[in-house]
Amino acid sequence: MRLFYQQKVIGKKSRKLEKISFSIEEPVITLQDLLVQLVTQQVQQFNEKMVDTPLHVYLSDQQLEEAAQYGKVHFGEKKKDTVQSVDQAISTMLQAFQDELFLVLHNEESLDSLSTPLNIQEDDVFTFIKLTMLAGRIW
Repeated sequence: MRLFYQQKVIGKKSRKLEKISFSIEEPVITLQDLLVQLVTQQVQQFNEKMVDTPLHVYLSDQQLEEAAQYGKVHFGEKKKDTVQSVDQAISTMLQAFQDELFLVLHNEESLDSLSTPLNIQEDDVFTFIKLTMLAGRIW
């Protein structure tokens, strides 16, 4: 089943959210099932990119000009060269959700619990909003 997700970080200037498609294979019953599948796919894609990265990276003249227009020229290198653990990523995601560090919306309806039952249809959109902490004192 094909679904979409989009991400938003509060305070970032980008106003338009880009829908990114993903598919689920197993039947999803709860929000936790969906998040586990999505995180697993993302970690696997990240780890595959590390294997596919060429040893000698270079920029063409066109890529250099395009990057210079944005004010940042880089080679797309990754800062970490270790394979990431799916189990650790899932654990971190579950803890972040429980700590309310991000919100999940299903077709603009807020999902507040990992055990929330889902009624998913083809082409549904899930929005993830990363919350940021305010600076300053609490009291």
